[in-house]
Amino acid sequence: MSEPAADRSPPLARPSRRERLRQLRRRVTYSSFVTGLIACGLWLFIWLYFKTLRVEYVYHPDFDREQRDRVCYGFWHGRQFLLVPSFGWVHPAIMTDISWMGAIQAKILRRFGYVVVRGSSKRRGAQALLEVKQELEAGRSAAFALDGPRGPIHQAKPGIVFLAQKLGYPIVPLLASAERAWELDNWCRYQLPKPFSRCWVGVGQPFSPAQFDRDAAVQECNRRVNCWLAELDRRAGHGDLAAVPPAGDRAAG
Repeated sequence: MSEPAADRSPPLARPSRRERLRQLRRRVTYSSFVTGLIACGLWLFIWLYFKTLRVEYVYHPDFDREQRDRVCYGFWHGRQFLLVPSFGWVHPAIMTDISWMGAIQAKILRRFGYVVVRGSSKRRGAQALLEVKQELEAGRSAAFALDGPRGPIHQAKPGIVFLAQKLGYPIVPLLASAERAWELDNWCRYQLPKPFSRCWVGVGQPFSPAQFDRDAAVQECNRRVNCWLAELDRRAGHGDLAAVPPAGDRAAG
């Protein structure tokens, strides 16, 4: 009877010094301590920077008729800098990406008062949307980056619209504009208001996507949110005044 053949597979190669350093750097960079430290610094920067701005809040009168804990707020990427420190006191649920930057964003948002759910349309999207649905059903509002995570810019993804349809909740446009701002050269044309500039933060007219079929609801969402954005940009001195329909809003007291 012949002996079984010896296992001649080569031994596992030890990781190189460069690979070990890369792994160590990743463990340190992704550690809770480092992400928390970065988040704390950025939170302080946002809070102090926000204090330099002259912000006016504008509310559409129809918003007064809504139950504030039964709405889905929708905003566009690139206009959220003014929104983050303005609405944390409402404690809405919000989604952040599962990434290193997403972990930092989550900690910043929690410091401002948001309830954070990790996930996006590309990673853990369905589970995250289900968790947001549970927060809404428990009596909490939610805020969504409608065109996230990577655009196209100012075009709503169907997820929030379908969720609002299913729950029977209205979508409320939530946007901001600044008289003077830097605009980054990225896909969402992120705007950072310049210090001491006048800014407008607006809560727009709610609309019920349940009144439309699925595709029409997405198109109506785009129209309503872009209309409200045009109104705020008009107030900030941008765009064609004649092209903007009346908003019928009132300034906050």
